[in-house]
Amino acid sequence: MMRLRILTLILIFAFVQISYPQNLDLGGYLKFFAHPNLNSPNGFNRLGTRLQTTFSYGTDNAFFYSSLDFNYEDTSVLGLYEESRGKGMTIYPVEAYIDLYWTNFEMRLGKQFIFWGKTDWLNPTDNINPWDYKNITSEVEDYRLPVTAVKGNLYFGNFNLESVLLLHFEPHKIPVNLPPVMGGLELRNEPTVFPENKLSNLQYAFRLSSQLFNVDYSFSYFHGFDRNPSLSFVFVRGLGVQPPYLTAQTSYKKIDIFGFDFVTTKDKFAFTGEAAYFLTEDKDGTDIYIKNPNLYYVVGLDYAATDDLSFNLQFSQKILFKYDKESEENEWLIRTRQARPVDDKITSTVTGKIQYSLGSYTSLLVIGVMNLKDKDFFLLPILNYNFADGVNISAGATWFNGPADSPFGRIKTDSKAFLEVKYSFSL
Repeated sequence: MMRLRILTLILIFAFVQISYPQNLDLGGYLKFFAHPNLNSPNGFNRLGTRLQTTFSYGTDNAFFYSSLDFNYEDTSVLGLYEESRGKGMTIYPVEAYIDLYWTNFEMRLGKQFIFWGKTDWLNPTDNINPWDYKNITSEVEDYRLPVTAVKGNLYFGNFNLESVLLLHFEPHKIPVNLPPVMGGLELRNEPTVFPENKLSNLQYAFRLSSQLFNVDYSFSYFHGFDRNPSLSFVFVRGLGVQPPYLTAQTSYKKIDIFGFDFVTTKDKFAFTGEAAYFLTEDKDGTDIYIKNPNLYYVVGLDYAATDDLSFNLQFSQKILFKYDKESEENEWLIRTRQARPVDDKITSTVTGKIQYSLGSYTSLLVIGVMNLKDKDFFLLPILNYNFADGVNISAGATWFNGPADSPFGRIKTDSKAFLEVKYSFSL
């Protein structure tokens, strides 16, 4: 089926190029990438070469765009909650959409990126495109996943009403390494339960944006499924001489998200904020395997010190409602026959970003995220060098660290460095 879709895209591109060559733009890039694992000197998380071809064609009332990746890898990475990244050649569309324009309305149909929110890196209202947390590098398309959707923008007065209809559920790709044994009991994985493709599971979102004085703001609503998995455990006594064990099952739960964001600027400063209320399926707070309803907010300050140097600092908190930590710990012990730490009612995080241009051809970006309680952190330094026209070299690292039971400490083994050489072209 995928090969048929790709062949159809290629035939459409060929037809348009022959029929309307003056309106067709062709381009793309060729990239070599090497991602050595920081915890395994002889191992690579990823190693390969990618050719991306881009096609675009526009008229007064419509615009068509597509990018197609031909990706060859010498490595194979498998993990829970994610599709396998197979060794060898894979061909897949990154984006493929058509834009249609009217006087006060525009529509985009197809595979696309839809980013919401005003804060940096942590975005409570940005819930449409999933993340690929195993492949965080210098390019957005490597760690954000496009969605197949219909998006419309209605403009009236000083307002923009954006509506999104998602045609397929796509979860986050999260590096989670469950141990074979928990609390002395064997752990057996059950098949993951994904949302069924039916009308009652339709996902949709709305955002109303406007400006008041010097403040850009928006209100948003998302109805769909949490892209973070819910992991449930069941204690099984065993039969006869068979010892007891635990089963683990991954599933994705329905969620409603009500959001608000804003940004305002003054001189060299920008003040940003986002907040979202997550109404989960655990409305009364009694299910230990589903996240409680919660409020997640971020406030940030940007400072442009010079034309070449800027700073960003943010503070965020997640507050759980209808939550009793002691009750959840006791319930966990009853259901699984073992103790396990559960979330705090309030968790706080700080993030920082530094951007610095070292002349006309070199730039440095450093992003850091730290959870205040466990002092676990994520660090992403990226050095970019424009070697020549169309040739860019990027080097950096994705570094996770912290206590073993902390969010970033649990994925410490996924820390990696990366080196990418990219040649962009236009035909």
